[in-house]
Amino acid sequence: MQNQNDLSEYGKTPWAFQLALALLGPLFYLSYLFTIFAPLPILYLHRGAPRESIGRIWSLLALPIGLAVCFSIKGVLGCYLFFTFAWLPAFVLGECFRKKYSPEASIGAALAAITALLLSTTAILSFSLEKPLLTEIQTRFENESKAFVEKILTENPTLAEDTKKELTKIAESPSALYQEIPGFALSILLLLCTLPCIAMIRWNPKGFVRRTGIGRDFIRRWRSPEWLVWPTLVVGALLIWDLPPYSIIAQNLLKPLLLIYFFQGMSILAFFLDSFRLRGPVRVLFYGSAILFLTPMVVSFGFFDLWFNFRNRRKPKNEDKEL
Repeated sequence: MQNQNDLSEYGKTPWAFQLALALLGPLFYLSYLFTIFAPLPILYLHRGAPRESIGRIWSLLALPIGLAVCFSIKGVLGCYLFFTFAWLPAFVLGECFRKKYSPEASIGAALAAITALLLSTTAILSFSLEKPLLTEIQTRFENESKAFVEKILTENPTLAEDTKKELTKIAESPSALYQEIPGFALSILLLLCTLPCIAMIRWNPKGFVRRTGIGRDFIRRWRSPEWLVWPTLVVGALLIWDLPPYSIIAQNLLKPLLLIYFFQGMSILAFFLDSFRLRGPVRVLFYGSAILFLTPMVVSFGFFDLWFNFRNRRKPKNEDKEL
């Protein structure tokens, strides 16, 4: 009986909508502006269908469709990047949610899958490619980085002096960026895997929250693990006392740690917006201000929430509603 109801519900969803979602993934990836959201349409396909088997089939169909679109525009490299940064995280997240893993565990699994693929690809290329080709890739990266920084300096003469000095150093020695790449890469990958989960929990397509066993108030109640404060304090200490190479490692670890505490700060903001029943444009205004202008404050609230537990000071009046 349940299967018949699921099929009936699925029949209400036009196949053209599913196909549009399958095309939206590669289009997001190719757009640059929305690349970070590329896994979302595929994850929606996987977990948005009322029947798990149907959702998995559509998410698998999204792979050849996306590869075909990316190959026609970006070639083989575009196909690899689409698979790595769009389809793979979406499919891993979908499978983890199907098994009712927690959002944190699902994000960790997707992050581990992408990292493993990138590391294995790097190892294979290091052993199989000619050294001059690797040198050419390095030279191209440095030249494009230098040209990009010089363009920023030329087009923005009113930049602050400290910013100009940092950018000038990069323009003079682009190789200095290498030590910053791991932290930025890990933060981007974390964001890539986290944003689709937040969107699915917020939108709750076809009862996604209920089917995956996630609490109704997950976003507004989310907190980072308490033990995370200790590596954060160690990282801060290593940045204060310059101890190469440990300070370089700490500098890279700081970026994803700040992102995690930013998410916690945004969770606190969502909690208080719910408690005051602020929705619509006002809510969007608060979120936009927090992201664009108040990021350090949001991160601070997320970090100090361990000691002050801000959310215990007020209980939302609409606990029974979805975020």
